[in-house]
Amino acid sequence: MNYDELLELLDIENPDEFQYFEHFADLMECDQPVSYDALFKLISQVDKVTLSELMESYFDEIADALPDDGTEAYTLLKSVGLSLRGLLKPIEDDDEYGHKQLVTFVEELERFRNWYTIDSNIKCTRKKDGITKEATFLEAVVLARIEKLNEEEYSYGFDDGLDYQLDEYMMSFGDIIEDDEEGYIEEELYEDAEEEYMRGMEEDEYEY
Repeated sequence: MNYDELLELLDIENPDEFQYFEHFADLMECDQPVSYDALFKLISQVDKVTLSELMESYFDEIADALPDDGTEAYTLLKSVGLSLRGLLKPIEDDDEYGHKQLVTFVEELERFRNWYTIDSNIKCTRKKDGITKEATFLEAVVLARIEKLNEEEYSYGFDDGLDYQLDEYMMSFGDIIEDDEEGYIEEELYEDAEEEYMRGMEEDEYEY
């Protein structure tokens, strides 16, 4: 799939319009090969803050859709999402280091997308008759989502089918996001406590 075909798939005319959850979902869930050049051209022009927020929402939603016994798969999705967002964080388009980070980000996004939609193999076993079928990770997630709408129930081998590896280099970028989010939470808690204290001081003044 070339660049123009990719824009057509996403139903946008230019990368500035890549702003909504559906855009990132369509990009991730397309099971057709997308050329690296097309993906790089798109990502290089998309707003990085928006892209990070879309990734966070998408990976959270997919992780939450997993069955309760898919704990390792849940951890993997969370780790991949954090690592990709961490890679994206230091990118500055006019900076040489940022360009290298962008190249790495697109490579890792493409690697995960290909595994997620094409190369992964998850066994889904229908409980009523024990018939097992093989599906990609994405197909298994979709099946788990719609299971409640159907009478058929399945057991899923999400954890058994995890052959996707994150190296230490990639995981280190996930730590960047985790540290930032922990710092934000601590700052928010501090501000809330300070606000509560000031409110109490004001109430004390009114008592006199």
